[in-house]
Amino acid sequence: MKFLRESALVLVMIFCATSFSLAAGWDSCKGCHKDGDKPAPSKATLLKKFKTTNDFIKAAKKSKNSMMKSFKKDDQLTAAAKDLGLK
Repeated sequence: MKFLRESALVLVMIFCATSFSLAAGWDSCKGCHKDGDKPAPSKATLLKKFKTTNDFIKAAKKSKNSMMKSFKKDDQLTAAAKDLGLK
């Protein structure tokens, strides 16, 4: 019984880890970047602040927020910028 419970827990952990890593572009951002600007600036705020993909990526990489640590890869940021409609 203990083995079954541990196996189920491992499978759930694997599912959760892969689910989060499958999100790409803005889908991986919108969990924190909500309309109320909390805990991170909203999509509307970002669109007002950044006009180009390069500006958006540069700012994201400079962010000292620990929540942004795993989202600083070029491909993730480029996909998010594209989803936002930045050029």
